[in-house]
Amino acid sequence: MPKSGLREAEAKAADGHGARAVVPRQWIGLGAGVVLALLVRLVLSDSLSTDGKNVAAVATLMAVWWMTEAVPLPVTALMPLVLMPVLGIAPIADIAAPYANPIIFLFMGGFIIALAMQRWNLHTRFALSTVLLVGTSPVRMIGGFMLATALLSMWISNTATAVMMLPIGIAVLGLVAQLRDGRQDANFATALLLGIAYAASIGSLGTVIGTPPNAFLQGYLKAEHGIDITFFEWMLFGVPLAAVFLVIAWLVLTRLVFRPGITEIEGGRELIEQRRRELGPMGRGQWTVLAVFATTAVLWVLVGVLSPYVTWVDDHASDAGVAMLAALALFTLPVTADGGRRVLEWEDTRDVPWGILLLFGGGLALSRQFGESGLGTWIGDQVGGLDTLPVLVLVIVIVAVILLLTELTSNTATTATFVPVMAAVAVGLDQDVLLFALPVALAATCAFMLPVATPPNAVVFSSRQVTVGQMIRGGIWLNAIGVVLVTAAVYSLGALVLGIDL
Repeated sequence: MPKSGLREAEAKAADGHGARAVVPRQWIGLGAGVVLALLVRLVLSDSLSTDGKNVAAVATLMAVWWMTEAVPLPVTALMPLVLMPVLGIAPIADIAAPYANPIIFLFMGGFIIALAMQRWNLHTRFALSTVLLVGTSPVRMIGGFMLATALLSMWISNTATAVMMLPIGIAVLGLVAQLRDGRQDANFATALLLGIAYAASIGSLGTVIGTPPNAFLQGYLKAEHGIDITFFEWMLFGVPLAAVFLVIAWLVLTRLVFRPGITEIEGGRELIEQRRRELGPMGRGQWTVLAVFATTAVLWVLVGVLSPYVTWVDDHASDAGVAMLAALALFTLPVTADGGRRVLEWEDTRDVPWGILLLFGGGLALSRQFGESGLGTWIGDQVGGLDTLPVLVLVIVIVAVILLLTELTSNTATTATFVPVMAAVAVGLDQDVLLFALPVALAATCAFMLPVATPPNAVVFSSRQVTVGQMIRGGIWLNAIGVVLVTAAVYSLGALVLGIDL
């Protein structure tokens, strides 16, 4: 896909579902947000402070505008900088601070590493090698595509991963049709393309930088509750969850919903090998990017492992610092003998989805005022009656509601809206904050039924080789499985790795 196509896809990740003409829903959302914000401000009990009422009104306005995409999501994220100082909630210096939260620089570093991999085509080489390693029978090839997509999506934007893998998958489908006298195996085609979309979302659960909801949760927990989940700790939790989910998704697509009608793809291996040969031998640029990427991954792991035991590491090193070191290296290291060309030039940063970074900042600025204004404590006090329900039931409900909601809205905006609320509910019920906040971030990524649910779904649907009905057939199974797996992961790995108090 041409680079313009990648930019368009990345734009979808930044604004939820991509640029398009203003629709009636957006105009309705624009007005409804203002009306509901004023209504919330007027009807809230006097047991809540004036600042708390104002924060609730701003949160309502932002939530409605985010959910309806009344204006671009990053624009809504700038509203705390204007409204909160004007309403006397806090000075602008305090409101602006979360826009420079360390998690934003961690994610920025991840974006820059991904840009370097894409610029030097390292991700394509990796994907083709993975597919060859797994095998080229129909079921194994689908598994190979899903494995390659998931592994890449842990480190590269899941949107960009889907954009990169889609043309390779379509080329394979073209070969199959050619070998079968123009007849395509419909189930194989559907399973392969949906496998790419679903694996891009599932794989992104594995690391903090895999998907924005993960990063937002990490930043929120550190800033508002002093809970520091390192890059390595998240991988210990997220990689097993993603691995189990990926295998189940593969089995659902290939054995249950879209069982391929062919048993062998003659010439499939030759096609993949030809594509890999066309890339030529690895050059200095690819080796340099690979070295920086590998070093960065090792340092992230070391920071997580050594921080509890080595005082210097705990005091002076951080995941965000490692990410920025990687970015500096990519803009500094030469790829030609005379030093005239470097791995990345500043012009390459035009492809960074800056809107997501603003979205982080706005969400973190809003969530900080939940605590500062007393709104979070007040919400917690109001939900005391829920303590009669089993906590497990509440967690399942949270996962199911967020998962269904993100089918129609941006997963990042959904996370930014509901993580502070669920954290306040957890405090009110005297439960571990992670027990309610973590499922929100995870469920926001596990939406598989509709094209608008996630950017990878939209990218694959844009190929016009998958219908909405087919996506629903596969996605409804994975949505249901997602509710079970996310809940199980929170109660097992969450307690074991993240120390959630059950």
